[in-house]
Amino acid sequence: MKKLTSLSLLILSSFMPFVSQAEDKRPNIVVILSDDSGYTDLGSFGGEIETPNLDQLAQQGMRFSRFYSNARCSPTRASLLTGVDAAHVGFGGGVVGDWVRELPFEAHRARLPYDQPLISEMLGSNGYQTLMAGKWHLGGSYIKENPKKLAPIWRQAHSGMELTEKEMELDYLGLPPQRGFQQSFVFHGAQGNLFVRPEDGHEYYEGNQKATLKYDYNYKMRCYAGGPFEQKHYGSCDGKSGKAFYATDGMTDRAIDMIEEASEKTEPFFMYVAYRAPHKPLQAPEELVQKYLKRYSDLQKIADERHKGLVKTGLFSGDVDTVNNNYMWTKQDPEKIEKFRLQSAVHAAMMEKLDENVGKLVQGLKDSGEYDNTLIFYFSDNGAASHIGDLMNVPYKGVKALLWEGGARTHAIASWPGVIKPGTMSDDLIWVGDITPTLLEITNTEFPEKFRGKTPRKPDGRSVISSIKGEPMTPPEAIYFNDKGQQSVIYQGRWKLLVEAGWYLQTLAKPGIAYELYDLDNDPGETNNLADKKPEMVKKLLAMSEKWKAENKIVDYAEIIKIKPNDPY
Repeated sequence: MKKLTSLSLLILSSFMPFVSQAEDKRPNIVVILSDDSGYTDLGSFGGEIETPNLDQLAQQGMRFSRFYSNARCSPTRASLLTGVDAAHVGFGGGVVGDWVRELPFEAHRARLPYDQPLISEMLGSNGYQTLMAGKWHLGGSYIKENPKKLAPIWRQAHSGMELTEKEMELDYLGLPPQRGFQQSFVFHGAQGNLFVRPEDGHEYYEGNQKATLKYDYNYKMRCYAGGPFEQKHYGSCDGKSGKAFYATDGMTDRAIDMIEEASEKTEPFFMYVAYRAPHKPLQAPEELVQKYLKRYSDLQKIADERHKGLVKTGLFSGDVDTVNNNYMWTKQDPEKIEKFRLQSAVHAAMMEKLDENVGKLVQGLKDSGEYDNTLIFYFSDNGAASHIGDLMNVPYKGVKALLWEGGARTHAIASWPGVIKPGTMSDDLIWVGDITPTLLEITNTEFPEKFRGKTPRKPDGRSVISSIKGEPMTPPEAIYFNDKGQQSVIYQGRWKLLVEAGWYLQTLAKPGIAYELYDLDNDPGETNNLADKKPEMVKKLLAMSEKWKAENKIVDYAEIIKIKPNDPY
């Protein structure tokens, strides 16, 4: 591997006494992202799902109790790879990277701009091998290679926008191989079948070419499908048995291949593994689903034990109130509760399968001799999604795409042998946009003053090396969120203002504007709205939030739904 520069050695020496004297190489970096996993889905975060490999990673490293995503798939990925607020790179207001979501507004374009550097491009220009396996969901397409077929679809999805040669080229330049990933095995969109049988079509790409999938495993497939749309698109594999490609297994196998190849070279590597699980469609091996159906006979007991388990870990205080949002598993018709129980069981099965593959990935690092010199970050892109209610985010309230803690706060783990002290925990406020600045500092990589002829926005995040070392950091002045008419600001790590919490059309039906103010130090469960008692604090944080919205060019959601009236659904 490439030798360290003197500055890199100086940075790493600051981690003493946890750094071995033999540590003389820049570290490999592996970022692992799960998709829609709940805060207490892991055993190391109080949950009942069997996650021994992630729990082992936590034991060997550090857990973060206050790690914030951007509460939705694409905005989190955008800040992860750039270090800036998602709106500055086209993913403001909860926009996601699919044609049906793209809008003619800079902050809501739903495609990464070509003149803002990604961590893959910056590390690649500084001697790193850059690798990706998993879900992209940040815009881009191959429309320029097949405009006759794809142009009508594009025009149908882009009302009021013009399809030009430049537009098609920018779509091509928005894809992983053109954004610094020297090797990539990716699924570009939001969702699709996780099980792919040999006779099925698929949307996986190896570099810029359609991938050839391997059907190395036999499965008995459980593919939950609720409504007519899901039954049409995702239900055909249900109950089938035989050889198939399963996304979680297949992505890991390809990632391990890349790691083995990279280990034979002298340069360190950056690997981004973005799993599709447990995002819908809910699909998992049948034997795991049956395992959790038995375990989930009493879902209120599961919720209560998750709360107690998280308290026991030290990640949540036992002296604070919480909201028991248990309608979906206690107060619906028995038939609906049974469907909810099945969805929860498939979710859990997908998480156990993900954990199994994290174990395979770690073993691949060990087999290649790279583990001891590898920094691993693991976290979710947001909280669990609405189809399983608050159950998987207990004791926090809210779900993916809503800005309560259950939607934005996620479990997170970092492991780095010889650097991060084993079995530690950080209560520092860490934001997903902090990952890129942290990796830049660790790898002695400078953020460019100019990039592709433009002056890029410098990271809004900050390096959190001190937190990784176990040295408490003061929180940033504020972190901001905006999603479909909702907005939120967390000030000084303590005060959280929510404006119109809940999707726009739900809050619009009520007169006035709803404000919620919480003291997260004393009320992380968001049970005591202090907005009426502290109007000056509301006024102050609202002004900060409005200024941020203006600077980020966030378009009012009332204007967005004029263009896409069905967008909230």
